[in-house]
Amino acid sequence: MEFILREAERLIQKHKTRNPFEIADCLNINVLYRPLGKLKGIYIYTRRSRYICINNDLDSPARRLVCAHEIGHDRFHRHLAKMNPQAQELISYDMSSKPEREANIFAAEVLLPDNEVIKLINDAEMNFFRAARELYVPPELMDFKFQILKNRGYRLEAPLNATGDFLKKARPRSRALWFL
Repeated sequence: MEFILREAERLIQKHKTRNPFEIADCLNINVLYRPLGKLKGIYIYTRRSRYICINNDLDSPARRLVCAHEIGHDRFHRHLAKMNPQAQELISYDMSSKPEREANIFAAEVLLPDNEVIKLINDAEMNFFRAARELYVPPELMDFKFQILKNRGYRLEAPLNATGDFLKKARPRSRALWFL
């Protein structure tokens, strides 16, 4: 996990942003919006060009999450896309795989600053799910951030145990449904 967190922090510091679209631009990764059916996003490496394709049916917070997740694939799993173009399809559907977990950890670190998460969790009026809504992320990504914070020595318990499959199905644009 440490190498993922170091790379996320390196990119944030180097590019002075946590915005995944700005980071993708700085890394010369083309971000495209396409109809992808139930798939939320996919990372493609072809002819020395890199692409993040995001389902154009997603709302803005979901697009942000998918972009950060796919940058994680660019940073850590490009070799899989280079080796075999068909592997991209297999990876994208095996949401419980190590690459999916690593991309989720990367996305959680980029999108959720420690101080913001801790501030919300320490608020007596706030609970885990409300904090996720405040930060415009699904609870599963918040669980990945909790795992990171626990690794850093914080005593936190999430009311769920997220796996990599929370990005498996595209959700409609309605924010109300995003957090169900």
